[in-house]
Amino acid sequence: MRKKALIRISGTVQGVGFRPFVYRTAETLGIRGYVKNLGDAGVEILAEGEKALIKEFLETVKKDHPPNARIDDVSVEWIETGEKTDRFHILPSGGTGLGGTIPADYGICNSCIADVSTLGGRRFRYPLTSCTDCGPRFTILENLPLDRKNTSFNKFPPCDDCAREYRNPQDRRFHAQTIACPKCGPGYSLLDGKGNTISNPIETGIEKLRAGKILAIKGVGGIHLACIASDDDVLKELRGRRGREQQPFAIMSRLENVKTFAHVSKTEERLLTSRETPIVILRKRKDSKLSRLVSPGLENVGVMLPYTALHHMLFSVIDEPLVMTSANVHGEPMTIDNEEILRQKAADYYLLHDLEIKNRCDDSVIKIVNEAPVFIRRSRGFVPIPVALKNPANKTVLSLGAGENVTFCLLKGDKAFPSQHIGNIEKLSTINFLQDAIERFLKNIPAKIDVISCDMHPGFNTTKLAKELSERYEAPLIQVQHHHAHLMTLAGEHGLEEMIGICCDGVGYGLDGKAWGGEVFTLKGKTIERAGHLKEQPMPGGDLAAHYPARMVAGILYGLYSDKELRKILGTLYYKHGREEIEIVLKQLEKGVNVHETTSTGRVFDAVSALLGVCSYRTYEGEPAMKLEAAAEGGRDLGFPVEITGNIIDTAALVRETVEARNRNKTRDIAYSFEKALAKGLAEIAIDAARDEGIGVVGASGGVAYNDLFVRTIAGHVKGNSLRFVQNLKVPCGDGGISYGQAAYAARNPKHSKKK
Repeated sequence: MRKKALIRISGTVQGVGFRPFVYRTAETLGIRGYVKNLGDAGVEILAEGEKALIKEFLETVKKDHPPNARIDDVSVEWIETGEKTDRFHILPSGGTGLGGTIPADYGICNSCIADVSTLGGRRFRYPLTSCTDCGPRFTILENLPLDRKNTSFNKFPPCDDCAREYRNPQDRRFHAQTIACPKCGPGYSLLDGKGNTISNPIETGIEKLRAGKILAIKGVGGIHLACIASDDDVLKELRGRRGREQQPFAIMSRLENVKTFAHVSKTEERLLTSRETPIVILRKRKDSKLSRLVSPGLENVGVMLPYTALHHMLFSVIDEPLVMTSANVHGEPMTIDNEEILRQKAADYYLLHDLEIKNRCDDSVIKIVNEAPVFIRRSRGFVPIPVALKNPANKTVLSLGAGENVTFCLLKGDKAFPSQHIGNIEKLSTINFLQDAIERFLKNIPAKIDVISCDMHPGFNTTKLAKELSERYEAPLIQVQHHHAHLMTLAGEHGLEEMIGICCDGVGYGLDGKAWGGEVFTLKGKTIERAGHLKEQPMPGGDLAAHYPARMVAGILYGLYSDKELRKILGTLYYKHGREEIEIVLKQLEKGVNVHETTSTGRVFDAVSALLGVCSYRTYEGEPAMKLEAAAEGGRDLGFPVEITGNIIDTAALVRETVEARNRNKTRDIAYSFEKALAKGLAEIAIDAARDEGIGVVGASGGVAYNDLFVRTIAGHVKGNSLRFVQNLKVPCGDGGISYGQAAYAARNPKHSKKK
């Protein structure tokens, strides 16, 4: 007996070839009815046929859907047959259902690479080739449903040939919303520094790269600056133009070439070749031909493979790796506008396409830590795919992150939607980007905001914006302590009601108004208690000590040595104004003027980095600590003792050990021993807390949790004591994950919120 089933599906089911797949499956099984996109990113199917056949159809849809699709929920309503349909159709979009997810941008598929490489084919050397299985989605989306009219491709009507492919159920581009070709689609132009157009844009652009020029290249989510990665002169020029004295650059290269300058494990190769094509942090080979200016002072380098048709065209001719770094001015959002990049005069030549980027999106970055892939930045390829998060009160939460590496997060139901990388919220342009990105998210993931959450720091621009949004949405505001949010990223990801969390980073506004950053917490349900921390150390000059780590050395060692001995130690370090500054710093410490106290792990790392001559001035966030990690490569353990009193680690004693070891040990052994000792001390506090509270899980989060030696040491001690160890795997452990942690905290503590 014939039946009809009205099926509604939520998940990532728009813009990923899902409707064409459903159509072909229905045709194969003889199912009649329709499939259509819904305005909330879901899909509706009407299936008519024998009941057993409809069930087979539905099982096939669930199991064999396209690789980029994801099914979160399915509802089936059996209805009266009514009028018999003639066949199966793809109908125009409309209506709402269970809701869905906007797809992310995925790297070009092998079939499209073949199209671009096939001489005589319609898309031979067409740099914006894509299909239902690959290409831009989130970055071109204006509105839902994900139909061409709601994307930036709307300005490029398909030609007759593309239209035929679009209508052909057997074609890979059947209902591909980004369908285009050289005849009808967007294209590239090459401009010089004065904005003059140059013929043969791609071929000439390649020539300019080979000639040692800097080329701005517009891609999927923004504009990169590219140059040859082995050319010292052009790298010096690029660093000078962008004011990036030491900050590491990302590299793009073919996989076979990557293996000539970096070690690539099976896991790292899987990440590099995945559809998301992130930047993966790899360990450099000793015989690497890369310029030392690519990642100065570091043992690793960030690498990504070509992920667009244009990239593959470049590397079909260019054999060596290219620097491919974001074109934005420091502190500004990623550049996406053609006129803006020309005004910046950052490049010698500009290879730009005319497809509008609706949602800017930086490259994602992943590093293997403790043998697991960890997000440093979760952005292109992953956003706006949601991350599961328990939401017992079923409150819709909008959280805004902290002050650096900001993302925001929308929690709706049991799905958290972390945003793309926004950046450091200091400049007006970045604040505007944050506000625009929030508005775009809320337009495409409609929600009534119940709670706003943010950091406790009163000076953060995200805090100020959160208060404004609290008024606008008439939603209560909950401010979450910085390290509590780090802790909740672990609890949220792993679905934990209780755990011990080690949260270490540069700085976070503490419950006592001081600068925290080396904390151990006990989480039980809704209650978070501080179980231990690093000893408070003075920061003479406040934030100056973060930029000039020798100031931290003075603060930590003050009182441990005689004045003469201390001046001798400090005299071996870098101070911007030499001995005059040393005297000023010592006066500050003596009188307690402009001296702040901190438990920061990052600041102690900085001090040791300065003591060992590894890094004396911070030019980018985390630089001294990252270079200290590099310096520890291949070190041996000298067995530094750890002094713990009342669950407080005496970091001054550890730094003193470093001083005493300088004249008789290798730098790498001292760096290794210091990091291992500090990690061991934190692990001991956490293990003791776990035993006292009867808790079986310990985790580590915060920016210092990107340090592989540090995390491996903690994990080893935790597991050695028959406890479970957890780390962040779905969101960044640094501040890029803070918004997710804030949402997790607010979902668990909605009654703690109050109107501001």
